[in-house]
Amino acid sequence: MSIMQTMLRSPSFLVVDQVCRPPRVNCGGPNGDEPAHFLFTRRGAFAVSVGSRVCYARPGQAVLVQRNADYRVAHPDAAGCDCCTDVRVDDAVLDALGLATPPACRELPHDLEFQQAHVEMWLGLRRGSADADDPEELLYDALGCLLRNAASMRLRRSAGTSRRLARVEEAIIGQAGENLHVGQLAALAGCSPFHLCRLFRARTGQSLRRFRLQQRLGTALGRLADGEDDLAALACDLGFSSHSHMSAAFRQQFGRSPRELRDELRGSDLKRLQARLRSQRLGRQRAV
Repeated sequence: MSIMQTMLRSPSFLVVDQVCRPPRVNCGGPNGDEPAHFLFTRRGAFAVSVGSRVCYARPGQAVLVQRNADYRVAHPDAAGCDCCTDVRVDDAVLDALGLATPPACRELPHDLEFQQAHVEMWLGLRRGSADADDPEELLYDALGCLLRNAASMRLRRSAGTSRRLARVEEAIIGQAGENLHVGQLAALAGCSPFHLCRLFRARTGQSLRRFRLQQRLGTALGRLADGEDDLAALACDLGFSSHSHMSAAFRQQFGRSPRELRDELRGSDLKRLQARLRSQRLGRQRAV
């Protein structure tokens, strides 16, 4: 069952909030003249298939699906609730971003700082907030930030390695609350634990442990934005050993506890977000 709510409609963008939970029927696929769209995951994950290519929209990675691509969507966590922000764009936006060329589906990795920015943007748009100077400019800033992240994190990968490690990636994101042993994951990849760790870092730029933590923290951000009150239950659901373990991970990553970050998200302001995105862009330009 998919619930969709339009949060913004403008000449160049259509932003739709999607919540998908069981029972699921006929997920994905073009519907007439469908524009290109970016999928930003707030909770859970989406496996987007175009031919033999599978891309994962998950915390830490967005997916771009080109216009009228023949795609299908699956859910690694078959029993869970998956939520995404679907940003549909016209051809002029893709041209401006330099993304109007194949492949029909591509992964755009990012970091947890961008995940927080996405959640703040979703909250502001959902409230119908008019506190951004121009919602279209905010979306351009957010997409520009995403592409800079993706460019800095892009790694080389072979088709054979990708297929093997995709099973591992899907197992981790589909069972984010489980502490799957490296031996179990290596069996999915058909290699030794040592070889898996080396291949996984080469593919993602992260250790298995760091990748799993990113999925948990990214999903926790989405649930905090939804107003999650029982933080102990949240920690348990996401596989942390305790509430204090989750709090320590939040402080290390975001400099704030889950409760502090939840309160901050409730007061999120699109103008401040836009200023932060532009500040990050200028900072990176000076660094270059």
